[in-house]
Amino acid sequence: MRALFRRPAGLRGLGHTLFTWFTRARDYYFTQSRPKFEAMTFGLMLLVGLLVMPGFIYLAGRYTLMPYANGGVFALYFDFFKGLVEPRPSCWVVVAGPFAFLTLFRVFGLILRKI
Repeated sequence: MRALFRRPAGLRGLGHTLFTWFTRARDYYFTQSRPKFEAMTFGLMLLVGLLVMPGFIYLAGRYTLMPYANGGVFALYFDFFKGLVEPRPSCWVVVAGPFAFLTLFRVFGLILRKI
């Protein structure tokens, strides 16, 4: 019965070679010193806030409300980056949101471990 569910021999190394870069990057990330780890985490969350969150906001708004009034997704990105240059608090909250959420998640985990 076990022989029926085996992967073919040619596919055994495919997943291993395909994701070795991810494994190396993950291992490098988690073996850094604490300050470098925190700086890399802050940078990654900043990138998520700058590049990913506006896209999610666009998708959620298009799904629940209507199409974006000024155009499509690129118009939203343009307005978002324009709002970062002209200091609009709403745009800066979107940028800082992923790091703040991660920090709260880590604080609550620390509190739960202490209880």
